[in-house]
Amino acid sequence: MGFYSANTPEQKRVKKLTGDINISDMFKNECETRGIPIYNAYNIQKRLLHEVEQEELHGVKEVDDRLMELLDERGKNKVTHRYVDFISNEDSASRGVIPPRSDEKTSLPPKDQIRIPPRARDGQTFLTDNELPEIEMLKKIMLQNKKIINQNKIIIDLLKKQGENND
Repeated sequence: MGFYSANTPEQKRVKKLTGDINISDMFKNECETRGIPIYNAYNIQKRLLHEVEQEELHGVKEVDDRLMELLDERGKNKVTHRYVDFISNEDSASRGVIPPRSDEKTSLPPKDQIRIPPRARDGQTFLTDNELPEIEMLKKIMLQNKKIINQNKIIIDLLKKQGENND
C-alpha cells in the first residue's frame, strides 16, 4: 500500500526545484553562480511556497517561470542557462496524485444492492424499527425508559449530595 501525499503538483515542483526543509545542493550552486546569498535562497523558496499556498500560481509552468523571475531579479551575475530546465518535470507532476476514476463496468453490483449484516461474524440480521412487531417495539421503549429513569436517579442522588455539602 502506497503513501498518499496531499501536496499539489505546484508544491511538489517547488520542493523539487529548491529542496524541502534544507536547500538542495543544485539550487545552492545555482544561487552561488548568480551571486545570490544563501538567506535570499531561503527567501526565494519561502516566496514560492507562499504564492503556491495562496493559489497565485497555477500549474508547474507558472512555478518554473516565477522561480526564474525571482532568480533573475535577485541575481547579481548574468547566467545564460535556465535552471528549471535541468530538473525533470515528470517527477513533480504526477507522483502521489490519485488517478481519475475509470468508467469501466465492474463486476460488483450497485451500492444500493449490497447489504452488509450488522454483525458480520455470524451473519445475523436485525429488524429495523419499522419491521419490529408491536410487542417488541414496546419492550424496546420500556428498556430505554428504564435506562433514562436509572440515569435520573443517579443525577438526583448526586444533586442531594451536593445540596448536603453546601449546607
